[in-house]
Amino acid sequence: MKILGIIAEYNPFHNGHFYHLSEAKKVTQADYVVAVMSGNFLQRGEPAIINKWIRAEMALNSGIDLVIELPFVFSTQDANGFAFGAVKLLDSLQIIDYLCFGCETADLDILYPISKFLQIEKQEYKEIIKQKCKNGYEYPRARAQALCEYHKTFGIENLKKLSPSRLREILNYPNNILALEYIKHLLNLNSKIVPVPIKRIGANYHQQTLSGNISSATSIRNDIMNNFLSSGYNLSNLGPKIKQAIPSSTYSLLEKEFKEGRNPITFESYEQYILGILRKMSLEDILHINGVNEGLENRIKKASLKSSTVEQLINSIKTRRYTRTKIQRILLHTMMGLTKDELVYFNKLGPPYIRVLGFSKKGKKVLRIIKKNSTIPLVTKLSNYLKKINFYKNSDNEMLLKMLNLDILSTDIYVLGYREEKDRIARLDFTHKIIRKTCTSENG
Repeated sequence: MKILGIIAEYNPFHNGHFYHLSEAKKVTQADYVVAVMSGNFLQRGEPAIINKWIRAEMALNSGIDLVIELPFVFSTQDANGFAFGAVKLLDSLQIIDYLCFGCETADLDILYPISKFLQIEKQEYKEIIKQKCKNGYEYPRARAQALCEYHKTFGIENLKKLSPSRLREILNYPNNILALEYIKHLLNLNSKIVPVPIKRIGANYHQQTLSGNISSATSIRNDIMNNFLSSGYNLSNLGPKIKQAIPSSTYSLLEKEFKEGRNPITFESYEQYILGILRKMSLEDILHINGVNEGLENRIKKASLKSSTVEQLINSIKTRRYTRTKIQRILLHTMMGLTKDELVYFNKLGPPYIRVLGFSKKGKKVLRIIKKNSTIPLVTKLSNYLKKINFYKNSDNEMLLKMLNLDILSTDIYVLGYREEKDRIARLDFTHKIIRKTCTSENG
């Protein structure tokens, strides 16, 4: 029996995701598929356009057997933190044979040596990064440039034939960066999971407008929001272009959500909340938030007092060093009160529980296998798990509880973005049922 792991956001699930899933099954000949999926807030520091249970249902409809949630503290970090949390969670299941990921450079002979180098991080390389950061580059760009410079001067082991210009091109794609981080953390964990890269096809990751059967998730979300705004906040009809870019089951779920009044969520959905909380916070409080350093708290505070929209706020804060994505992550962590010290602890701990969002008939069998083999507890009923944690009081459990409470809080805040009052009720993590799909998936 072979079990395939996938790390995803499915925001929303589209034809490119279905292609990746189909190819991954074909290449690995896997019998079961487990997806670690971000909750209501995502790696680029944005809210998901629709909630985690609907996205889990989309995945189950398209052939995933089990969907488990990546905790908020990992789903909203940079590529390194995101990859660590997701890979550690999959590894903790102790049943995953393969990790399949989509990327532009699906060649392990290239990806593996780079990841191995990133795992070791030689001193000369670290010094180049430090200098780049001093020159005002944000860390991801500084690291990419340092990697190219090191390779040009010293040569990365087992990559001597790869030109620095080709390396620079490889590092220009976010999916390649994630692929490198996945492999790096598999190496760090000495995991038995085998990495399997799948070549991405169709639209570029950064594509802004819909085009053909396989379009980027960004272009799909943009089209949904444009339709939403132009229709006077009425999305009873998503339009033919979106219908072409997503599976019919995804289309049906989106249409149902929007007809029931649960609007697509964006950062603007929390505009007043974000501005209000920043205006209330002291400079010292802002400084403690993860990602804030080197006087950035002053810039954030000043921008919060002068901005009337989230867009104005972000544009007033960002610089060459502090990108839009980094600012968005800071704002999310501010909304949830996630501090630097807490994140340091969480990144040592790793995900300490397995929260199930949904499963298929086949997935039920996978759950039984996980229960027997996993090194961390399987959580299907949150209230029961919380009772166990509270019964055994210790410092580790207090931090575990903090991580879990951030997951719960993230949902409580996420629902505040809905236009309908009836949908803004809190504590859905306790009341929302796990998605169970008993029939065969639409697409296999």
